Amino acid sequence: MTLSATLGFGRVKKRRPATSRSSSSSKATSASTSPWASSLQVTKSTTTSSSSTKEPILPSPSHDDSSRLPNAGPATLTLPSTTLSIPRAHALILQLMFSPLPERASGLSPAKIASILTFRDALPRVVSTSHLQTLLPSPTAAEREVASLVHSGWARRVVILRKDGIGELLVLSEDLEGMVGGSEGLDEDTKEGFLEWLRGHPAAIVYPGNEEGGLSGKQVDALVRVGFLTATNEGGRQTGVYARPAEKYAMLSLETVARASAGTIEAVGGDGALFAAGGSGGKVGGGEGRGTKMGGGSLRCTVPSAGAFLKLTSGALEHLALLLERTRYREMPESDLREKWDGGITGDKEAFLAKKFAGVLPGRTKKWKDFYGVSFDWVLREAVGAGLVEVFETHSVGRGVRLV
Repeated sequence: MTLSATLGFGRVKKRRPATSRSSSSSKATSASTSPWASSLQVTKSTTTSSSSTKEPILPSPSHDDSSRLPNAGPATLTLPSTTLSIPRAHALILQLMFSPLPERASGLSPAKIASILTFRDALPRVVSTSHLQTLLPSPTAAEREVASLVHSGWARRVVILRKDGIGELLVLSEDLEGMVGGSEGLDEDTKEGFLEWLRGHPAAIVYPGNEEGGLSGKQVDALVRVGFLTATNEGGRQTGVYARPAEKYAMLSLETVARASAGTIEAVGGDGALFAAGGSGGKVGGGEGRGTKMGGGSLRCTVPSAGAFLKLTSGALEHLALLLERTRYREMPESDLREKWDGGITGDKEAFLAKKFAGVLPGRTKKWKDFYGVSFDWVLREAVGAGLVEVFETHSVGRGVRLV
């Protein structure tokens, strides 16, 4: 035996059969023609066609945020009735201020429902004069009618200083007298004396001195504690009430401190610097007692819980403005804005399907959690009256609302 035979150089190598590729192709062909493969192909084509035909057709959105709304002129929120008067408008605003409570399966707990009803009952029956003007065709005629009703004793103006200016509310005289008569924090003499002054001065906004008003200092203090009188500062600028302390005292130092000698009281503002800047601090050297002056300010007539009404109104207006600020041009169709206020979702396909099949519980919306069910129509008219938004006609998607 040779060495090559021992090492294996002479052995025969196994060759791959030439029919392997053809056999595999024949197997694929036979497999493709088998009933099982044909059934798979038919099922696949049927599924594709059925999925394309059964796709839900969704309505297109009413407005695209990438384009501006067509402006066809200003729109009015006045009611169709031409015989609407201030008394009827006053009652209508109070009636439409809140939406009815939703059904039981709404996400509102019994405690939340109780708090909503308690808050609504505690609110005073007041409306803003700017809201009244949005319901009537002529604001000038509405103002004349309000002035006539005030002088006749049917209603009373309540002027309150706010962060955004001066707010004017209107309350019926019978409602105000009912609140005075039913107040538990006032004695009978105080009630009778204050009611006598209200009936004798129907158009008065500021309460006069103790001698002119006919009430003692203790009686005036009781009225302030209950909420029928409030102290407002008249010194300095009107905006000084809400200005920061640094702004108020900076103006004071520019006028007086520059001419004062170093180390003196005048160099830091002088005697009664806080009082002169519009604050409520007492002056050194004795000051006037409480009653007609509360830290140098006048006493204005108001109603109890007026602060809760103003807080609710300002919060609702801020939320309405925030909804418009999120859009590109700070405008939106009224229908879309109403849906967003009520907690709905508008826009793309996924949001539409989520709303259609899952839904948004009313108790989870900001309308019910923070604003106790304030209606959209009420807050929209309040915003128009305050000059926050403007409403215009589009002739395509209804009325549009734009943030001013």
